[in-house]
Amino acid sequence: MTKLSDNVFIALLRPVTIAKPSSKTFKSKDYEIFMISSQEASDKESKRWTMPCLFIPVTHSKPQHIQRVIDHSFKVTKEASLTNTGVKVRRVIKAKKQKIQLKGSTQEITLFVVPTSAKHDPIPDMENPSLRPDGFRCLHETQREIHDHPQRYQDSTRQILEALDRWLKRQQSRPMALQALFRPSALDRIQENITNPAYVADESRDWRLLENKISPDQAMERMLKFNKCDIVVFNPMFGSEINPHNKVDLVIMNPFFGQGPPSYDQIKIPDREDWFKGRELSEENRELSWVDEFPLHRAAADGDLQTIDEILKTDSSRASNWDHDGWAPVHYACWYGRTDAFKLLVQKDDKCDPNLRNRNQTSLLHLAAGCGHPDIIKILLDHPFIDRHAVDKEGRTAQECCEQIRSRDWHKCSQLLKDGMNRPYQKLKIHKMDGSEKILELKHGSNTTMQDVLDLMGLPDDVTKCFTLWIASKSLHLQLKPEHRPLIEIKKWPNVLQRLSGVRSSELVKEVPKIYLRRDAKLLPSVEENVTDHMAILLLYEEAKVQFLQGMYPCSDEVAVAMAAITTRITYGPFDSKKHKIFTDTNMTKLLSPMRLRNRNVNWTQRIINEYKELTEQGPTEIHELQLLYMRYCWTQIPAYGCAYFTGYATATRQQGPDRLQRIVPLYIGVNYRGLFFIKVENRALLVYVSYHSLSWELVEEEEIFRISANNDKIAMIIHTPQAALVCTLMSKLSVGVG
Repeated sequence: MTKLSDNVFIALLRPVTIAKPSSKTFKSKDYEIFMISSQEASDKESKRWTMPCLFIPVTHSKPQHIQRVIDHSFKVTKEASLTNTGVKVRRVIKAKKQKIQLKGSTQEITLFVVPTSAKHDPIPDMENPSLRPDGFRCLHETQREIHDHPQRYQDSTRQILEALDRWLKRQQSRPMALQALFRPSALDRIQENITNPAYVADESRDWRLLENKISPDQAMERMLKFNKCDIVVFNPMFGSEINPHNKVDLVIMNPFFGQGPPSYDQIKIPDREDWFKGRELSEENRELSWVDEFPLHRAAADGDLQTIDEILKTDSSRASNWDHDGWAPVHYACWYGRTDAFKLLVQKDDKCDPNLRNRNQTSLLHLAAGCGHPDIIKILLDHPFIDRHAVDKEGRTAQECCEQIRSRDWHKCSQLLKDGMNRPYQKLKIHKMDGSEKILELKHGSNTTMQDVLDLMGLPDDVTKCFTLWIASKSLHLQLKPEHRPLIEIKKWPNVLQRLSGVRSSELVKEVPKIYLRRDAKLLPSVEENVTDHMAILLLYEEAKVQFLQGMYPCSDEVAVAMAAITTRITYGPFDSKKHKIFTDTNMTKLLSPMRLRNRNVNWTQRIINEYKELTEQGPTEIHELQLLYMRYCWTQIPAYGCAYFTGYATATRQQGPDRLQRIVPLYIGVNYRGLFFIKVENRALLVYVSYHSLSWELVEEEEIFRISANNDKIAMIIHTPQAALVCTLMSKLSVGVG
């Protein structure tokens, strides 16, 4: 029997539309994936869908393996097509080996991504709208259908699609990577381009655009049909994402466009020598285009302070724009040594990163050191976020770059860099949920990532498995990703806060962000419950206690009293009849949430004392055992335990006579591995809890809402929140582990 580790899964992928992907964020609804039925069955309901698969062991991308993938792709698409024509693919990209969970064990599979071109107006199958007649289906709809109806798909299909989703998101994070992936081949672009028969008729050329000549009328017809343009470009490598003035070798203007068939005898054909000697002209055109398209970059290069100030007054965001070479304006000011322009750009752009790299991975400090600009080096070294130890793509520090290139004033630059190494490093304070703090020195300044900070803390393995870094202020809490840079996240927090929470500008000064060591929102209970390290248990206990006292963990009165008694035992030691005085109003707020204490019908003090006494007589005595007992209540008695909370609101409607009255209900939106929780802000009461088993949702990012339905549409809600995308993303990740 062939093992799964020998499986080669093929992801035949194409964009939904002819236009290439251009969004800054990956959206699965923009793509279609080819699916096949895993078995021949007359009953459609008994079919289970999957992706094409080959049973060949793959250690690396050998040519014969690539060819087998191409051949197999053609075969399966031909069998699925109504017209009996297969997809002829030209490119195969091998993603990294993926590990998936199957039948209780972790197994490896190999995933090949095969990009194909989009089709014109695909007609869906009326019985299955997500499935096209040629076997392709919407990737987003497929992912949602797998979640809602897993029985229709093979067990491995969901995990393979998740691996594909992660791979595509990584590609999207690289500039132009997905556009290049789905770009038509050079031959396809030539065949769909405008062809001028006057040039095809020149037999002396060593390139030809089409096999067959066409008449002027036909050329005009194609011009109107395909491109509707008045610039005809002849370049076999030309792609629609490239600016023709900057990237092509020859541009021919057609002055007769729109006036009927052009008279080709009036168009001057450049001779062969001019074509191949056209580099100087090309550079001139490129320079003129660059000046027109990027005036701020040109002003920075020239040190034109007035122009810089005028442009940034109109639109300050242009300071962060990149030109076609992957340079920001501040790179040009640094390269040419325009000190005043450099200061102005850094001053005007509050998001300017002193460690900003260009497309060649050269930092500002490397540019200033290599070009010999000591004044700019001094400005950079004075910046608290500077990374003095940064290396370029050749592995050189700024100091080494300075001494190797030896530009003007290199002696002075070198001395500044040496002196800069003795300056104190930027410090970062990490807050723990028990109130303690840890201060770290960041050797690499703003280049320090979240993962770097965790490594600097030197935490035990059990802690690193359960905890990560969060950035939080009063109105917003966000978990950082490993690649996030805490200093940069703190700097841009006001903009993030306004975008995701709606805090007014006048209130931003009260929202001071802090970095916390907190429980990972994606942590599964199977990992947490196996923790044995005393430090990890302490941190889990302190975080759970904070959330419990804030009313974010709704539970029964009996559970609340038991947990309050454990806290009393940990804080004040064994029960003693003389300790009644500890139960003051102030101390009670350290045991129960204020919302619960408002209920005067319950004698909370006496109930806690009774539980406290019994715990002293029969419970554990070690502190870490008591903390672990507290955590067991969280794991078993509090469904909302471990939730990451977001803020938003829903609209409640009720009938009062002939009128329908609407009321806005502010909510805390909790997401954990169990499901979705809605807690009223006013009294911390649990309004709705829905498990993933019966939950479906739809994100409408443009309107900042998401819709949920559950229990066969008995529950249907529209939730308004600027954090809708974050909520849905976290639900998608956590719902994967629900069986």
